[in-house]
Amino acid sequence: MEPRDVAAGLAEGTESSDQLFSALWAPIGAATVKAARLRPGVRVLDACCGSGASAIPAAEQVSPHGVIDAVDLVESSLERGRAKAAIRGLSNVRFVHGDVLEWPAPPGGYDAVVCSLGISSFPDVAAGTERLLRLVRPGGRLAVAVWAQGAFESLAELMHRAVVPERPRLPDVPRLSNPLQPISTPRSFRDWLAARSLSFIDVQYVPLAVPGDPDLLWPLVSGTRFRDLFDGLPVAAVERVRRRFAVGLLAEGRDTINFSALVGTGTLRRVAPPRSPRSARSLPAVGRPIEPVPRVG
Repeated sequence: MEPRDVAAGLAEGTESSDQLFSALWAPIGAATVKAARLRPGVRVLDACCGSGASAIPAAEQVSPHGVIDAVDLVESSLERGRAKAAIRGLSNVRFVHGDVLEWPAPPGGYDAVVCSLGISSFPDVAAGTERLLRLVRPGGRLAVAVWAQGAFESLAELMHRAVVPERPRLPDVPRLSNPLQPISTPRSFRDWLAARSLSFIDVQYVPLAVPGDPDLLWPLVSGTRFRDLFDGLPVAAVERVRRRFAVGLLAEGRDTINFSALVGTGTLRRVAPPRSPRSARSLPAVGRPIEPVPRVG
């Protein structure tokens, strides 16, 4: 699954976006599915699935009799996911338009719920994650990916500097950053998952460096909350921002940009109906798509 804030903005029909999917979304989606340790024959929900970065490998892992319900709010991403599944001959994954926070559990619950980089799009991250857990059967598993500490920070700084000449007051605006910073380290993420009534918790660091290619990264910049920095500017001004971004990226000699992630997994030990999230205030509510950056597929 890739976050729906990015899913709504990226245009994967272009060559650069196809490359971005392969360089960024697919590796994290695959790592999330691997950590989930899905078995053949199980039923899985892929929450905020995007265009299939995690749904496709999950379908391959649970085949031939397992089923993947891949749910997202962005129809264009779902269409691309369906096309990818068709190319691979996967008939055990269905890409469905819907809100995972209102998605019903199947009889008995899902054997696993996978959410790769998607919880940051929830209006309340803790409560949204609790909602996902209500879809998991007792003894089932949750696998969630979030951005690791330091991910995409250099990209945010480059973008900020590229926009300042067009918006002189921008230096007074806080830099775009990871909204899930409080759980961006293995220890803090593990503690946060433990508060969600999970046991046998494991947190894996997934190192990922994306090539520092301006043509590769600009679709990401223009398709996420980074766009808020130059939204409303004339076309000519946006083009100047793009050129400064490219020059800055090349001038600093950044061969790669850090997009590392954390993948946390755990087994649901709770049988009784869940109480109100105990640490719902541990993270700020996210009422709109997060910055960025950083989904999509």
